[in-house]
Amino acid sequence: MSAYQPKRRQYMENLLTSFAPTLAIYNTPLLRTFIAFHCSHRQPSAMESPNNKPMAFYQKDVESINADAQSLLERYSGLPPAEVIPHVLSLRDKAFKVYHYPCIGQMRFLAFNFPRMPFYHRVVDRLRADPSTTFLDAGCCFGQEIRYLVDQGIPGKQLFGCDLEQVFIDLGYKLFRDKDRLEATFVTGDLTANDPAFAGSPLSQTLSGKIDIIFASSLLHLWDYDTQVRVAIRLVQLCRDRPGVMITGRQLGSRLGGHYPMHGVDDNALHYRHNVESLKGFWRDVEIATQTRWKLEASFFVDEAAEQTRKAVPDIDSNATMICWSVTRD
Repeated sequence: MSAYQPKRRQYMENLLTSFAPTLAIYNTPLLRTFIAFHCSHRQPSAMESPNNKPMAFYQKDVESINADAQSLLERYSGLPPAEVIPHVLSLRDKAFKVYHYPCIGQMRFLAFNFPRMPFYHRVVDRLRADPSTTFLDAGCCFGQEIRYLVDQGIPGKQLFGCDLEQVFIDLGYKLFRDKDRLEATFVTGDLTANDPAFAGSPLSQTLSGKIDIIFASSLLHLWDYDTQVRVAIRLVQLCRDRPGVMITGRQLGSRLGGHYPMHGVDDNALHYRHNVESLKGFWRDVEIATQTRWKLEASFFVDEAAEQTRKAVPDIDSNATMICWSVTRD
């Protein structure tokens, strides 16, 4: 059994326990399938068989990576140009064996999504203007966005990253070869855990009430609507309790908001894809739960991620598209 399996099982136990009072309303066969998929004794590697569905999200022939990533790995990480791709692919394959996230299989973890967001310059200006301003990459995976910010001159002491799996954080240090010099802080934690479990996590213990700006990239779309609300509440808890704090994100959405199968991860599990209107209601639910007020900005945008997903899963809903958003506390 791989080392990550106990944590993955604990993650699912926390999630199911937290929703125990309402489980009766869910379709029982679907719930059983969901549990079986996530809590099996051993989850097969996505690269074990060419017939395994996640292979659709595994890019085999990689001859180049995006220019920004190539440049950063040469300058920041000190890799000779010819060694960049073999180095990246070796670590990509290790990560994909841990969990077959499409963003890993399709090399999108090197896309540096944050600087393409409409709120990017506002965030960077705040980080540069006030050295006490803190930034959290929630669901950071390799921590690539943090390395991008450091390369842009943002001090590592202002930057934090969190992920469910320590293995992704460790692979990030290997990918960027900076464990001995990066001053950013990385912690683990389950954003879907019940209250006592979350309160005792390294994430909560280290960061609760200390963050000014959060970036949640490809995060909320991992779950159904109710779980997304729970995660957003956790993000609010990590923020400082004052006006002006920001929570931002990008994810797979749909022009028709609703629950859809998680293509490429588990077609028997559902996740919620937002449109602009559903995000308004979503953040209203978060406001009620946290007794806070937030101003929302959101828009659809064209992104390589949606196009890659469409090619890998031809029968995906035609309304699927990417959506980005930011909320600023009043």
